[in-house]
Amino acid sequence: MSRVLVVAALIGALVAALLPAYGQEQPPPRVTEIVVQGNVNVSTDQITPAITSKVGEPYSAEQAERDRQAVLALGWFYPVEVSAEPLAEGMRLIFRVQEKMVIKDIVFEGNTVFTKQQLLAVMETKPGTVLNDNTLNRDLAAIEKKYIDAGYSLARVLGKPEPNEAAGSLTIRIAEGEIGAIRVVGTRKTKPYVILREIKTKPGDIYDRNRIQRDLERLANTDLFTENITASPEAGALGKVNLIISVEEKKTGIASVGLAYSSVQKVVGFADVAEANLGGTAQRVSVRGEFGGRNSYELGYFNPWFAANHTSLGVNLYNKVILREAFGGTRSLLYDEKRIGGNLTMSRPLTDNTRLYGTLRVDEVSTGDTGELAPTVLLRRPASVRSIGTTLISDTRNFIAEPSRGGFNSASVEVAGLIGGARFTKLGGDLRRYWAVSRPAGRPRVVALRLMGGVIAGSPPALEQFLMGGGETLRGYRNDRFPGVNMTLMNLEYRIPLGSKLSGVLFADGGDAWGGDFAKDFGDTKFKFHLGYGVGVRIGTPIGQIRLDFGISPEGNETHFSVGHAF
Repeated sequence: MSRVLVVAALIGALVAALLPAYGQEQPPPRVTEIVVQGNVNVSTDQITPAITSKVGEPYSAEQAERDRQAVLALGWFYPVEVSAEPLAEGMRLIFRVQEKMVIKDIVFEGNTVFTKQQLLAVMETKPGTVLNDNTLNRDLAAIEKKYIDAGYSLARVLGKPEPNEAAGSLTIRIAEGEIGAIRVVGTRKTKPYVILREIKTKPGDIYDRNRIQRDLERLANTDLFTENITASPEAGALGKVNLIISVEEKKTGIASVGLAYSSVQKVVGFADVAEANLGGTAQRVSVRGEFGGRNSYELGYFNPWFAANHTSLGVNLYNKVILREAFGGTRSLLYDEKRIGGNLTMSRPLTDNTRLYGTLRVDEVSTGDTGELAPTVLLRRPASVRSIGTTLISDTRNFIAEPSRGGFNSASVEVAGLIGGARFTKLGGDLRRYWAVSRPAGRPRVVALRLMGGVIAGSPPALEQFLMGGGETLRGYRNDRFPGVNMTLMNLEYRIPLGSKLSGVLFADGGDAWGGDFAKDFGDTKFKFHLGYGVGVRIGTPIGQIRLDFGISPEGNETHFSVGHAF
């Protein structure tokens, strides 16, 4: 009996020892090895950083699935498989991958703006590498950015690039934004061809934001339209875009009559008639007459497209009298400058921003008495001027009437006496620059600079000399204050918008005209720097910008009234 009890006790003790083990969950096996299979061109070292499962850590099926998705997200592989293989010591994780093709060639379709080499230069994907979706997506964004940065804002990559496994090629299709048609809206008077001939962008070109902006600037510089000039794309046929040019026409006809009185000229009447868009063709005609104290008339005609390739023609005829003033010491001399004649000017573009002008001029110049103040002997001498001149102009200003960037360069030569009359040669240069220094809401503040110089050689009539002083040259001085056969001038302005049609200006002018027989009595025989400075306002009106400047100089103060910027 005792033996039975001993056996029973041993069995009970064994069962008691085993029961706790069966009541507890077994711990998960540990990862003892991680293997990547199937990769040939992509190294294992490029794959394993995406795997978060680590050797020695407990195995987790959920974590292994996340690792599979992370390896797939690397972009080099088709569907990735993961499996766990039990080993005596734990589990082996196996990731089986299938690489995408090795790219042998990248083919672009639809690209005309950039070459294949230019597009490849912005891509990470290169021939000889394994196709990677992530890298390719960045490359497609880089291609579109290259187009947009260059102004081709409608260019897009079409769909997903197509790999050709057999050939090892990748085809990228690009829609650059080809223009199908150009339409003009908003005109009532202007002929559509007048607008279209100013636009360098043509059907079949690629939509180029920068080039179209320059087209709009050219339209604005015709001075036929208000500021409301826009260009917008709309969907066209066969994947192309149509360009819609919208304009708002200005009033281009002016007619005015009036009377004025002065102690010198007495009652003077005047009449002005001008049309800047004759028949909607952008041709300009003008007639101006004065009568009463002195009789004067001027006729003008200008055709910006007289012949092909933007060849222009301008003709002016005049029999005009201009009241002038000369200064010598404490005395001044009023005299009439009389000119009878005309000029003919033709110009032709050499580049988009450069034009060459040629001018023929025939003038009979003389002076007339103005009462008790008689002209000097030099002014009394009448003269005939028959000259040939040429001017080369480079103009990169954005808006001629109100520039905020760009520049203007001019070099001119006028030779008189080749076909009779006074013999002299006049040389001149003009350089202007404009910088937008800040852009608050609306128009920018602008710094404007002009440098001018000139010299006359030979025997010029007194009425052909340079005249410095007044609202167009040296503000703060009387008109024509400094005569001479040499001239230098610097103008500096800071233009501040005060409203949509109002601007303020701070200015400083410096320079001189000097030399020649007339300057001995009424000017400077040698160069002297004369400085003027002051403030002004510019007021936008339907007939143009009104300019009012108050100038200060060592000789006193002067108020100058004119139209448009001085430069």
